[in-house]
Amino acid sequence: FLPVLLLLLSPVLFTGCDSNEPTEPPTAPRIIRGDDSTEVDQLVEVLIVSDDPQNKSLTYEVNWGDGRPIDSYSGIESSLWFTISHHFFRPGTFSMRCRAVNADGRISAWSSPFSIVVLGTAVLGRGDWWMFMRDPQHSGHSPFAGPSSPLRTWRVQSSSPIRSSAGFDAAGTMYVGGDDFLLRAIYADGSSKWMYNSGSSWIRNAPAIAEDGSVFFGSSSAKIYRLAVDGTKVWNVSVNAPILRSNAVLDESGSLYIGSTDNSLYCLGPDGSLRWRKQTNGPIDGSPALSPDGKTVYVASRDQIVYAFGNDGALKWSYPTDAAFSGSPSVGPTSHVYIGNEAGWLYAFRPDGTPAWIRDLHSPIITTPAATRDGYIHVMTSEGKLYRFDNEGTMMWVVPVALAGGEGSPVVDINSVTYVGTPDGQLTAVSAAGAIRWKYTAGGPVHSTPSIGPDGSIAFGSDDGVFQLLGER
Repeated sequence: FLPVLLLLLSPVLFTGCDSNEPTEPPTAPRIIRGDDSTEVDQLVEVLIVSDDPQNKSLTYEVNWGDGRPIDSYSGIESSLWFTISHHFFRPGTFSMRCRAVNADGRISAWSSPFSIVVLGTAVLGRGDWWMFMRDPQHSGHSPFAGPSSPLRTWRVQSSSPIRSSAGFDAAGTMYVGGDDFLLRAIYADGSSKWMYNSGSSWIRNAPAIAEDGSVFFGSSSAKIYRLAVDGTKVWNVSVNAPILRSNAVLDESGSLYIGSTDNSLYCLGPDGSLRWRKQTNGPIDGSPALSPDGKTVYVASRDQIVYAFGNDGALKWSYPTDAAFSGSPSVGPTSHVYIGNEAGWLYAFRPDGTPAWIRDLHSPIITTPAATRDGYIHVMTSEGKLYRFDNEGTMMWVVPVALAGGEGSPVVDINSVTYVGTPDGQLTAVSAAGAIRWKYTAGGPVHSTPSIGPDGSIAFGSDDGVFQLLGER
């Protein structure tokens, strides 16, 4: 019986093993045509094609020769001419090559090298608005005029809320984080420069940009990052708890200051080394701010205390209050320090830590005051009221902007127009006299702090995942 059964099954067995499907990999991609010369930051396009013997879809892997990670393009039809594109961020001559991988994982040989000459000069460094609230003092005061009648210039859609504030580099490129784990670099025209994927980290704090174009930021995965100007990771440093709202602050020496929910204020060197760490008795939700001379670091904690440290980490003074702090301090042109707490008290401290004045705003303050160069303080409360004080503590006006305020802080342009976002999905502009000039409706709640660009455009994100730029109509 067994020999007969084997005889009957043998055609099936051999038919299953004897496949006529080709096993060759795809052909090495051919360069049909492409840009063999370009300028720094200009888009390069190259047309390629590969053939798969099984006519299966292809993934192209492209090495542009500039040291950045390999680009990948998936789901491309076999034998279909396909355009790949790239930006080069420094001048030089680069040799690009690519290969194809079919749906079965078979890999082609690399294509013949294609040489691209990149001309021009890379524009590196920080722009005018190069960190949260513009500068290390969190002045929130731009030297440019915002739009008198806003019109959306462009929008970038992400899959998750954007609560990060944006920073600008010297070329006008914007850097902003999102809850989709990405830090985006976006050219001034709204096109993507690069995206860095942190893996599983919300990036809700604003990046800070150094003179060499490096980008620094914290994340919900309890890590602090430094990225190079091309978006590649230089280093990351782990701390003991998430960094949610505390924004990275850089001084002129390149030292970085940032708070964490592990109750600590960190000072790191440009290489990521720990210079010092100071612990408070509660999480630090807000950002540190620096004195105009950079020698003092101010920070507040949920332990209800405002602290002043030297840039060497030595405690200069501390001041206890009656409620937690979740916003950040700002420092005015007279070196006075302004901050509000969750009991609704707005404090103005002299540089020695003594109160210059205290005002009761009757509603929690979880945002950062804008302390402008002309000596005015603008602050938003949780009941949706925007206040303006002079540096003597005299209230100039109060404007009900919305039924409730969110996490976004006010910023001010050269004409003393104040811009602030609110959870009702509005970005509101208020004149120097305290009159509402306009309201712009976003697609979702606005908890991000707006940033003012070098042409006066307003950049901000919202909880519907949109990051957008408003210009003049």
